[in-house]
Amino acid sequence: MSERLAFLLESAFEELAERVARRVLELEREHGAASANGKSPWLGIAEAASYLGWPRQRLYKLTASGAIPHYKQEGRLLFRRDELERWLADFAEGPERR
Repeated sequence: MSERLAFLLESAFEELAERVARRVLELEREHGAASANGKSPWLGIAEAASYLGWPRQRLYKLTASGAIPHYKQEGRLLFRRDELERWLADFAEGPERR
């Protein structure tokens, strides 16, 4: 293999490794921010209501109608912080974000 080809391959692999590393960091920020901060991504009804600044009754109504992403485990309502953020982003108005 020529020196020029070896140099080009090495440069391409370095660029690929950089891109992969940047993408991994993006995904960690998107999906693992709560875990990275030592916080669980899971919220109970009281925590979710507090996080959103809403009364619990509003969350009960939204879950009953299936309008908000949630999980039920043995009668307990659970929410994922990242799913709530994505769900809320669907209601954003004004200039497009992101």
